[in-house]
Amino acid sequence: MPSVRVLPDELVNQIAAGEVVERPASVVKELVENSLDAGATQIRVAIRDGGMAQVLVADDGSGMSREDAVLAFERHATSKLATLLDLERIETLGFRGEALPSIASVARVRLCTRRPQDPVGTELVGEGAGIARSAPIACAAGSSLEVAELFGRVPARRKFLKSPVTEASHVVRWLERIALVRPDVRFELERDGRRALLFLPTAVPRERVIAVLPPGTGEALVPVEAEQGGLAVRGFVSPTHVMRSGPSELHLYVNGRPVRDRLLQFAVRDAYRDALPPGRYPVAVLFLGADPELVDVNVHPAKWEVRFRDPRAVSDLLRRAIGQAVRGGAVGQGVPAYSEPLQLEPASWVADRSIGASEADRSMGRVPMRPSDQRPFAFSKLRFLGQALQLYLVLEGESGLVLLDQHAAHERILFERLRRALQDDKLERQELLIPLELELSRADAETLAEHQSLLERAALELELGEAGARGTVSARLRALPALLAERARTDWPELLRETAGHLREPGERESRDGLERALHQLVATAACHSAVRQGDRLDARAVTALLAGLDEEIWFANCPHGRPIALALDRAELERRFLRRG
Repeated sequence: MPSVRVLPDELVNQIAAGEVVERPASVVKELVENSLDAGATQIRVAIRDGGMAQVLVADDGSGMSREDAVLAFERHATSKLATLLDLERIETLGFRGEALPSIASVARVRLCTRRPQDPVGTELVGEGAGIARSAPIACAAGSSLEVAELFGRVPARRKFLKSPVTEASHVVRWLERIALVRPDVRFELERDGRRALLFLPTAVPRERVIAVLPPGTGEALVPVEAEQGGLAVRGFVSPTHVMRSGPSELHLYVNGRPVRDRLLQFAVRDAYRDALPPGRYPVAVLFLGADPELVDVNVHPAKWEVRFRDPRAVSDLLRRAIGQAVRGGAVGQGVPAYSEPLQLEPASWVADRSIGASEADRSMGRVPMRPSDQRPFAFSKLRFLGQALQLYLVLEGESGLVLLDQHAAHERILFERLRRALQDDKLERQELLIPLELELSRADAETLAEHQSLLERAALELELGEAGARGTVSARLRALPALLAERARTDWPELLRETAGHLREPGERESRDGLERALHQLVATAACHSAVRQGDRLDARAVTALLAGLDEEIWFANCPHGRPIALALDRAELERRFLRRG
């Protein structure tokens, strides 16, 4: 008897269900996607016990004839594909024809459907490998599909589900995701007989964003819109003061499909790489449009992943579009100094909870400044009072005090000047009369030798010598960026070691993007090493130059490594703390 055998349909369906149906939220996802593909403008979802006891999805879509409804319970039966060419131009959310038979293999399914032109509808009950009952029924136009006792036929799978509260939260989360990309559709969720969500249709995308995201978040986002080579992106992203501790609020879509794509996530984070602290994430709701032939959505049964024909073009578009939106202008271009009279109104100092300020800091007014499309005021109009703790400049405005981190502020200025010169290919270098003698590890020297062209772009000329007996390599630094040449305290050996280490990271040395990131990191590190530090005493002339520099450069509230540049102490809050105001 042969050991290789053809599996029965019921077992095949249950295997497929393991890929498609992970939990109740997976059922909701598949059914709601079918509703949207059917042209629904109103979708109602109801769940009991987190969806484990019941999931109901009802819509006002096109409905199905009896013949189509029966075929829908067969594996790989779909109205969305007919030929191989169709598979290369997928424009619908569903297309595999696996969802309904997979769900029916692990639960009891009841479908009621009617086309608008039909006098009566069709009721089908599916359980296991086939249809248990079929009958005409009076029902509204559209489709209503009820899934009962999910995984009741596979008890082992049911044990892996979480509590009803947790499972319900996954349903809510997915409905919020799909509601963001379809603001024209009414979505309603009932949980155990009570309404849990209601998103009314709107023609204004920001209104849906405000309705879905946490209070105060959607209003703070800035719009994004750009096109490039058959690709288009639109949506909303957070300014640099709005951040999260994880990627949970990166809502990314490709041709109307919610995706969890690492390429897109990385491109979004990369656009903020010099503006957010390590471990912090932006908020983004981005809709990427592409010719269906340029993107492959047939990657994973759950359809969460996609592949792009030109991933670099996608990354470049996202980085450029987000950079322009967050900076309020073209990346790398300076913004004219803001010359309006200084006003430190309380509304100017709005911090998001996720920034990390404690409630005690918040109650005392010690919260990071909120950046905007324009810098909040002209720094050069602040009056310098003195230096505190050998690091913070104390400045006075019309309505309060500002504490400025002299190192973070100077680092931002140097970084923006270096970056702009680098992007314009105008980064001047200065030959050193006496080269700096360095000693590098053999691994660092080999890496830097391999990437001499990158060092030359950063205006560095490094001459490598022979390896010594201790495994080190002697080196001479013969030229530096002119902007940094006079900054004697720059730790160039450490900077080169950090650059070599970054270039050795997986994927960096073979990737053009990786080399650009390494160059960016080199410039950011050079700015950090060359900036004034804690303990440096600044006279009035140096402070004036520092404040003017902040006004000349693109305004970010953070240094390139994410540390805040300034904190504001509002006059009203100071008076309240000193019991001068109720």
